[in-house]
Amino acid sequence: MNELVAQIQSELLSLLPWLGIPVPLKAETATRNGQEKKVRLLDYACGAGEVSKTLFPSVDAALGIDISSGMVKAYNERAAEAGFKGEEMRAVRGNILFSSSSSSSSSATTNNNGDEETFSGEEWWGFDVAVMSMALHHVASPSDAVKALVGRLRKGGKVVVVDWWLDSVVFHDDGKEGAGHHAHHAHDHDHGHGHHQHNCGGEAEKVAGHAHNVVPGSEHTITRAGFGKEEMETMFKEAGCEGVEFRVFREETRLGDGGDAVMQRMFIVRGTKA
Repeated sequence: MNELVAQIQSELLSLLPWLGIPVPLKAETATRNGQEKKVRLLDYACGAGEVSKTLFPSVDAALGIDISSGMVKAYNERAAEAGFKGEEMRAVRGNILFSSSSSSSSSATTNNNGDEETFSGEEWWGFDVAVMSMALHHVASPSDAVKALVGRLRKGGKVVVVDWWLDSVVFHDDGKEGAGHHAHHAHDHDHGHGHHQHNCGGEAEKVAGHAHNVVPGSEHTITRAGFGKEEMETMFKEAGCEGVEFRVFREETRLGDGGDAVMQRMFIVRGTKA
């Protein structure tokens, strides 16, 4: 299994209570206000569904969204192959980052069947947990992305972001980020999602491949090299979160091969919707 994906899975599973996800399988003993609680996960920029599959044993339903039709297809095919029903785990194609301010949003996109999906239905609101893994660095406006995700949560719900820790980023020799990212981002390390830009303005998707290989045009979908602790904490608080905590991954990730290989580190940040 790809090292990066395996590290993300390990970190998520080791932090279930911290993420707001009950440890008992499918929340069978979890309650809220004396009633049984169903834990619902929003997996944004879901790719082929690695986060959803990792967390599903402890949630009751996972809904994925990705602007890449290829990733949505892969997500749904893998979910079906694993025996999941549509009401348990499914993904649609779309972009909520410019249509999340209210449940009456009229902005629409198309789902994996080519049908219109407005993201205004009840199922797209009141999530317990919203996760965006290794995709925020592709977003034109990261702060708007975090606000959009927080807007989809119930009060007390958790928003979680995994991405590159800026303090560990390896820059080009000239000290610049190059195409908005670190020198080794183009090496083969699969983030589990397509190479595309989630643009808050709703521009057309840009897809250049599943893994972060050197693909013509793919460098233009990356807007940031990574994020620092203070920036993420401020971003979450301005989005309406409290109890914001930032953690650096326990292990570094090896990027590249041979003499070009470098070690970088990811982070995970969590906030609670006030």
